[in-house]
Amino acid sequence: MDQYLDATIGDNFRVLPDVLKNLKKDRDHLKAQLKGTVETTTEGEWPSIVLDIQSILKDLQTLHDKCTVLDHSSQLLDPVLIKCAKATESTVEEILDAQRSQSYLKWLKAVQKWSGSIDICLKRGSPQDAVRAYSQLSYIAGQLQNSKCAHLERYAYGTQQYWCGRLQDKVTSDFLATLKELKWPTPFSSSSHIQDLWHKCNQRFTELFNLLLELGTPPPPAPPRAPRAPHGGHRDLCEGHSIKLQDPLVLPIKVLLEPLKKRFQFHFYGNKKTNMKEKPEWYFTQVSTWINDHSHFMEKIVQPLMQGPYQGVNARLEFIRGLLQEVEVKLLHDMSTILYEDAIMAHLIDELLLFEKELRSVVQYPSPHPSCLHVLYDDLALHKWVTLEKQFALERIEKVTLSPTAWQCQYGDMAAADDTCVPECTEGFMGIIAGITERYKYVEGMEHQVTFLELQLDLLMEFHQDLVTAAKKAAGAQPSENLCAYLNSAHYITLILKKWGEQEFFLRLHYHLNPHPKHSATDRGNHPSLEWLQHIISTRRMDPQFAESEGCVFATPLAAFSSLVDDILGWMGQQVISVAKDNCKRYKRDKWHHMTLDKDVVFLDPSPSASELFSWLRDQLVFIESHVSPHVIPDLYSLINKELDRLLLTEARMCVVASNHFSEGGATQLDYDLSKVLVSLLAEFFVDIPSVHLLEMTQEACRLLKLLPGTAKLMEGMLEPLQQGTVDTDVYSAAITALSDMGVHTLEPLQALSILMLRVEPA
Repeated sequence: MDQYLDATIGDNFRVLPDVLKNLKKDRDHLKAQLKGTVETTTEGEWPSIVLDIQSILKDLQTLHDKCTVLDHSSQLLDPVLIKCAKATESTVEEILDAQRSQSYLKWLKAVQKWSGSIDICLKRGSPQDAVRAYSQLSYIAGQLQNSKCAHLERYAYGTQQYWCGRLQDKVTSDFLATLKELKWPTPFSSSSHIQDLWHKCNQRFTELFNLLLELGTPPPPAPPRAPRAPHGGHRDLCEGHSIKLQDPLVLPIKVLLEPLKKRFQFHFYGNKKTNMKEKPEWYFTQVSTWINDHSHFMEKIVQPLMQGPYQGVNARLEFIRGLLQEVEVKLLHDMSTILYEDAIMAHLIDELLLFEKELRSVVQYPSPHPSCLHVLYDDLALHKWVTLEKQFALERIEKVTLSPTAWQCQYGDMAAADDTCVPECTEGFMGIIAGITERYKYVEGMEHQVTFLELQLDLLMEFHQDLVTAAKKAAGAQPSENLCAYLNSAHYITLILKKWGEQEFFLRLHYHLNPHPKHSATDRGNHPSLEWLQHIISTRRMDPQFAESEGCVFATPLAAFSSLVDDILGWMGQQVISVAKDNCKRYKRDKWHHMTLDKDVVFLDPSPSASELFSWLRDQLVFIESHVSPHVIPDLYSLINKELDRLLLTEARMCVVASNHFSEGGATQLDYDLSKVLVSLLAEFFVDIPSVHLLEMTQEACRLLKLLPGTAKLMEGMLEPLQQGTVDTDVYSAAITALSDMGVHTLEPLQALSILMLRVEPA
């Protein structure tokens, strides 16, 4: 029992209430166990169980008594302990104050020690030792950050900053002197003399460069899974971090850039002849030249020196960013005056975009790195850019549409050179739209890109409206060259917009504007990730129905131009049929019921009254072939075939078949004219439509009219019950089967009956 109390309570009498509580729980638990044991215990086991219970109860009572005594003793000791604690509290606090003071003096002496060491090393002319002492001072200042000793923290930080400035000035001065000896910024590999100088100053250059690295501020640590950079395997400083163009440069590279920045400021500021706001390409070209001249030096000489916390820094890209900082300052300096001069502003935008394109494609400056283009992202500058873009686009569109040859194909032989037969102005217009894309595709931020996309959509819809107006005016009595040109234009634009709509650039914009519920977002904004987008592109290519259901950014103009194509096709089809009606009048009035069949004639001749129709129709088809894009012709021919079939068979008051009665000779002549001559004529042009489907209902009607009298009577008898309305299914199926056996698959049974009743049987 004593062992249990020592293990459970020890010197901590405050736990006695908890111990009593736990003992009571144990007792209740034992009672419950005992109750269960009673129910399952035999009579012979009871004596031993009773003895065990009595022993346990005795022990519990003893334990309870001792706990009660100990609890009473602890209550008597509590006031004594509290009194002792109050008596020693002030002494303990004095000891702690002494310890804090001792620690404070220790840190203060450490700061003063290393500060003095730096001073001694500088006076002795040993910057390397001074920088090493500075590293110790920086470590101490870092340890004191967020300390409650605010004065000590400020003192350490101030001391560190003081010596940082002094050391940077000293080492920078020595480094610039070394660069002067190397004839910097003369290109490293320009002559053997420079190579000799480098071998002489190499060690000194390396020492000073490393000292400047130690005196600089290292970049933030890289994320653990950063992708490999494109240059020399060195990780990109921008990876995982949102770095801005004007963020501080790595110190030694900043010093390397000082002579170049001085030259830049000398030539492109003030009253120098090279400082012309009308010629921004001059300083863009100069910066490009410096990048090309010194890329080898940065990659082969400077990059190996990037060690320690700077190992992830790409020296070449830092060098380029430093030059771009100066370009940005120049752009901001000139922007206030250029912004209100349209011609100069437009030229600056063009040159800046060309410079950006060269940086990304030729210089291989990675897209995550910031550039000078964001100077144009200011609300006022961006609005001006979009306004100028629209202004110059409208001017160029007006110029191409008012050209004397605007609606002519720019290729003489269209079939050989261009199967789209696109007019000059339409191709020029789409070139203008594509040019806008080329300019804004380098713009960062989808919200800015959407602004230019909206401009493109507006221009497309304006051109569509102009095309609709022109097409309606050209929809005269028969197809014209202009109407064909408008049709080709609308069709060509639909082809281009469908192609653009599936490009990754425009798909990214589409899913930015219409977020997909299942898409995976990147860390930079809520934009579709590259992996998800590649999956979507692959799915769209394999499943056209999915692509159609998903849509694209050009859905509105695409639907508008597609509708215009259908409208013009309808107008042209109606024009052809309208003139065909006039040419059918004489042919319709032939005395078909009086025609006789000459048994001696082996080969029939076309009806003279049909020659005008056939000749005119051939001329129209030749015209269409030479002026309409082959991509659209099948749809137009399908429409003409359908309407011409209806005209010859069922057109009210104008049809040839339904408005006449036919003798055996008349039916034979009609069949020859339509099924042989006219179908053969159409087959020359309607190559995508099988001959059996040309004037399909008319050919079937001719077959019925040419039936032998007995066969015709049998067919009439089979079809007449169908006039009663409600007809047995078996009767209807039998009629359909009989018609199919005769080659009639398109005409309804009642239509076939009405045609059979047009026969004039011989007396």
